[in-house]
Amino acid sequence: MGSLPPQLDTPEKAMAFAVDTAGEFLDGLVPGGEADPYRAQWYVRPIIDRLGTIPALAPARHGDWSTLRSRDTFKLRAGRSLAEGDVDAALGYAAEAGRAMDALADVRRTDPGLRLQVGIPTPFVIGFIAFEARMLTRRRGSVGPGDRAFPYYRPIVDATVREIVRIQEAWGDNVVFQLEMPAETLICTGTPGVLRQGPATAAGRAIARLVARAPHGSRFGVHLCYGSLDDKPVVAPRSAAPVVALANAIARYWPAGRQLDFIHFPLGNGKQAPVRPQYYAPLARLELPATTRVVAGLAHSAQPLAQARQGLAAAESAYGDQLDVASPCGLGRYKTVDSARSAVAHAVALAQTSP
Repeated sequence: MGSLPPQLDTPEKAMAFAVDTAGEFLDGLVPGGEADPYRAQWYVRPIIDRLGTIPALAPARHGDWSTLRSRDTFKLRAGRSLAEGDVDAALGYAAEAGRAMDALADVRRTDPGLRLQVGIPTPFVIGFIAFEARMLTRRRGSVGPGDRAFPYYRPIVDATVREIVRIQEAWGDNVVFQLEMPAETLICTGTPGVLRQGPATAAGRAIARLVARAPHGSRFGVHLCYGSLDDKPVVAPRSAAPVVALANAIARYWPAGRQLDFIHFPLGNGKQAPVRPQYYAPLARLELPATTRVVAGLAHSAQPLAQARQGLAAAESAYGDQLDVASPCGLGRYKTVDSARSAVAHAVALAQTSP
């Protein structure tokens, strides 16, 4: 789903890995690789590091990044504004995409249908990690991103839009933007079911406002994830209900003229436990555009293949149609290339069993 182990540190290596491991089952998207070793395991860390060079920001906490809680965070200096800094350069999405386009041209000589997948952590994710959870504000009883109470959010949104526009204007239909939403996913998952619609709606509206500012015809995918290190998610919910609620809210407010190509769902827990059909039952409530592919992130490389096949069968039965398959999080969460290759092989084996 975009990120790769740090050994695959060039676009050429990243795209060769994708093509060679997934083969004919590759879904038409190739990653651009992680030039910075931190971009793999901690995919936003280079962004956080670059934000730290903006004069308007002062350190709030130092961490060694051994866990999510142990990270660097910042605060605004008195009388300063984040808009004064070069947030666009700190995000670096356009520069990263530019480095990948020559490699894409090479792989498209044999497969002209391939597109570059451009990972875009949502502004809420950047703010959540760099400035902690102070961007959460209560509004009409719900919890979600509120730019009036959070002075960092709007500059990050504006910079994200500018980067998307630069990429789309330069390469058009050759790219698909993957909006990465681990923070929103974790918040929805941690909210009791009777209150979950509030944060889901807030996230759906925030995504709609962001995407509506992208050029007409832009293509997007959405990556929901529970956050992982070495294939270990932060949480293991008891059902797919939280991600279904979030996906439905995103689809409900999705703006016209921008293609929602896919939504990726983290599913299952990868443990050697009996498959529970009730876990997957909420997939029956998905309300997505007919053209949006549903990607089941249940390819846990350590899980027995027979059990994974049972999980996929239960998920497809609940959804009522065929599902694409992927790992539950980015392959950069694995420490080695061999582990990532094993995860892709697991996904390919599952794809071969789907009717």
